Amino acid sequence: MKWKALGGALGLMAAAAAAHAQSTVTLYGVIDDGLTYVSNQGGHYAYRMDDSISQGDRFGFRGSEDLGAGLKAIFNLEGGFNPNTGASRQGGLEFGRQAWVGLQHDSYGTIKFGRTFDQMTVTLLQYHSGYYSGIYAFDTGDHDRISGNWLNNAVTYVSPNLRGLHFSAQYSFNSLSAPSNNYGVAYSLSAAYEHGPFSIGAATTSIHNYTVTPGSSFGVNSFLGTTVAFSSKAVVVDRYRTAGIGTSYTFGSFGLSGLYANTRYESGANSTTMQSFNAVAHAYVRPDLLLAGGYGYSKMSSYKWNEFNVVLDYLLSKRTDVYISANYDKANGGARGELVTLPISGNDKQLALRLGMRHKF
Repeated sequence: MKWKALGGALGLMAAAAAAHAQSTVTLYGVIDDGLTYVSNQGGHYAYRMDDSISQGDRFGFRGSEDLGAGLKAIFNLEGGFNPNTGASRQGGLEFGRQAWVGLQHDSYGTIKFGRTFDQMTVTLLQYHSGYYSGIYAFDTGDHDRISGNWLNNAVTYVSPNLRGLHFSAQYSFNSLSAPSNNYGVAYSLSAAYEHGPFSIGAATTSIHNYTVTPGSSFGVNSFLGTTVAFSSKAVVVDRYRTAGIGTSYTFGSFGLSGLYANTRYESGANSTTMQSFNAVAHAYVRPDLLLAGGYGYSKMSSYKWNEFNVVLDYLLSKRTDVYISANYDKANGGARGELVTLPISGNDKQLALRLGMRHKF
């Protein structure tokens, strides 16, 4: 009886160990910080300790549990932070970057419930020069949401890979009671195809009751018939809709990417559209040295913006790199220079020079 009892106990321990082996939880994160020189913000030059430029600073937990028959339970909790002050990003939310739970099946795809990025980011980020040069390089005011924006109360479906083709669909229930991203109902769709060195993707997002600050984000003095006087005055539009398509091709260590985005704002009888074109070339000069440069052009009504960016990124290891970058924006039509996340310029030009360091864990 003693040997039987011992055998039973060992069997239970083995079963528990096997079950434990089928579940994984990973702690991960990114810390990006550095010094930025801005030629003009509000009429004066400035030196800034700026973070989350090459990538958003974050820490998170992701995990999965194998449920058998090709099915897994998955989750992701991810929060943003400012390493210079220790403060939380995303309006102080504990897990403001991502907070979702879902199921993944090898044959049927993935379904997720919770706060996550919309498809403009997930699908199109890889084709934009901001992917290499950082947040300053994104289109005026990040009007197309490609740099990284979220939907609350979202249900997301991601298809399995179908010979290089996959698609996604999201629906966000009304989130007007949420402390951040207080939008109405929204949806986001995407499709992408990859074959060898070639890739192409398209996405769209539509949001009701969308809040925008065109004066401080776009550097304009009027928007949809309203005077915003280059201020941080918030404007809530009835409907926001953006769509984009991007493509890339890689030739060994050299690659080219291009992207077009079209964003429409509607409020009552008034509407306006911003269009953006973006191109980028990147090359690994050496296995540990990346050089990338891009150009972006945006237009809304009589306002126009031309943005140039270049970055040299040296990889100290697989997880740590140092980089230098330059971003220059020239506005026309009465707009002011504006690089994303920086205070608008006092004139039609803005230059940002940066020395930064990034560590991934």
